[in-house]
Amino acid sequence: MMNHLTGMRRKSLALLAMAALSLSACGEGGGSGTELPTDPDAPVIQVRSEGGFLPMELVLGRGPRYTLVADGRLLIHQGPVIAIYPGPLLPNYLVSQINEDQMNTVLELVDEIGLPEMEDQIDDTAARLVADATTEVVTYWDSEGEHSYSVYALGIEPDSSNPSTDAFTELLVVLDQLAAQGNAAPYQPERVQMIAGLGFADPEFGDVRDWPLDNTDFSDWETLPNEWVCTTYGPDVLDTFADANQATQWTHPDPMMDAPAITLLVRPLHPGEPDCPSF
Repeated sequence: MMNHLTGMRRKSLALLAMAALSLSACGEGGGSGTELPTDPDAPVIQVRSEGGFLPMELVLGRGPRYTLVADGRLLIHQGPVIAIYPGPLLPNYLVSQINEDQMNTVLELVDEIGLPEMEDQIDDTAARLVADATTEVVTYWDSEGEHSYSVYALGIEPDSSNPSTDAFTELLVVLDQLAAQGNAAPYQPERVQMIAGLGFADPEFGDVRDWPLDNTDFSDWETLPNEWVCTTYGPDVLDTFADANQATQWTHPDPMMDAPAITLLVRPLHPGEPDCPSF
């Protein structure tokens, strides 16, 4: 185990050094063959996690780790989080700007992964080593449509022997560095995802509030696993949940129903995301 951890540590340090060199020298030559959409708000790449042995509400409420749009705005999945429980209901999404050289570095790594030539490929070689891990997914959009590359249990093997997986790992290091550079502002979404269901009510935090939405009929919400339902709202709804936390529960919208309190998962959507999760 010590040798395995040491190998992973050395690989991480090497990738950090490579990423630093790429970021400092990316304007010195070469260039990417990838395309940028003409719409400045269109998504270029998105990184997210899927699966894993987690409660359903955590799986349903999980958003992308990063989204990069054509004009160089890097949407950071999660900014600093207050170290308390229960934490705020709304995720702290931030948005920052990257420059043209940094964008080129990202696009060169997209080329190294091979995304423009892929449709939907996965490296699941680590499945023999670990069960119930997450799958990391990077999606790239161009004029041909959507291209995805997935890696199960990314990082569990110190040497993947797969050039696409190695390039994906380096891409994550670069995005982490870009996100840590600062100059970030709160993300202003166009759509807000609303998921309702019977989640886990923590008896130590008896925060039960009246139903907060004008929509009281679940029949037009999209059905998800385990009887959860989903719809979307405009960004104005976020003010309603500004002081709610992850343990807040809500009374059933139909007062005639003798039903337990409802859990709401509320999250701003990134560009490129569907209105509701797909399974």
